[in-house]
Amino acid sequence: MKNKYNKKTLRYGENPNQDAYIINHDKESIFSNQISGKLISYNNILDLDSGIRCISEFNEPTSIIMKHTNPCGVASSGDITRAFKKSYESDSKSAFGGIIFLNRKVKLELAKNIRKKFFEMVVAPEFSVDSINILKTKKNLILMKSPKIVKKTIDYKSTLFGDLYQSRDLKPINKNFLKLASKKSAKIKVLEDLIFSIKVVKHLKSNAVVLANNKQTLGLGHGQTNRVDALKSAIKNKKSFFKNKPYVCASDGFFPFTDSINLLSKNGCNTVAQPNGSINDDKIISFANNNKVSLYFIKNRLFKH
Repeated sequence: MKNKYNKKTLRYGENPNQDAYIINHDKESIFSNQISGKLISYNNILDLDSGIRCISEFNEPTSIIMKHTNPCGVASSGDITRAFKKSYESDSKSAFGGIIFLNRKVKLELAKNIRKKFFEMVVAPEFSVDSINILKTKKNLILMKSPKIVKKTIDYKSTLFGDLYQSRDLKPINKNFLKLASKKSAKIKVLEDLIFSIKVVKHLKSNAVVLANNKQTLGLGHGQTNRVDALKSAIKNKKSFFKNKPYVCASDGFFPFTDSINLLSKNGCNTVAQPNGSINDDKIISFANNNKVSLYFIKNRLFKH
């Protein structure tokens, strides 16, 4: 009797001293999509999972650089080469050793740009022959065709107490995801940046905030145990590399106090998106109105633990 699954040994687990394997229940495995490079690891697969989920939010040419399951640079543009450059410039320090996710074909010009830097993996729907030839000269660089994913409606995680199951959040993020809460509204281009930011913040570990301009992340805050510190981290990156650029902010959870929106206002941000539900919502709205901030409530909280 044939096995109903395939078991594949991985390079190693989260750390080199840990053994790891993957069990695949489908006919095709992730290994079928690998073009070149070293054997993928446990961490590579976790990053692949996070990156594919994130890139699937975007229709226009978009580049995402993932690091430890979090995006560290995201950008959309009219062409994929420009999108990649913008995503790299978002946080070039964190991009070192990251995984690039693209939603357009990789051609020679883009391959040449990628080859100049150190990355762990490049994932794209297609690669031209000449782009493969130039990228394969970096023997450890993993090239991977984007796997065809069936959108599952259930997510689950293994815990010490049993397997947890939940319905996946598949609600599309567009203008209907936003509801104006303040008197002042934002212009259409600014709203597009806000929607872009919400798509990114959904895929960052909580507490999470995204600062963006012209569909490019300028500062990301995530994984902090309080929202103010997450915001300070994002603002620090924005100030270091994008100084006087205007920007919007999206938060995965509500601001429980006015400290976060006050910090944003003092640092030149006048368009903010957050879910409602705090007992201090009225105070947040009042602050926005008194300081000419465009405040939008988003339909769902977007926590990621």
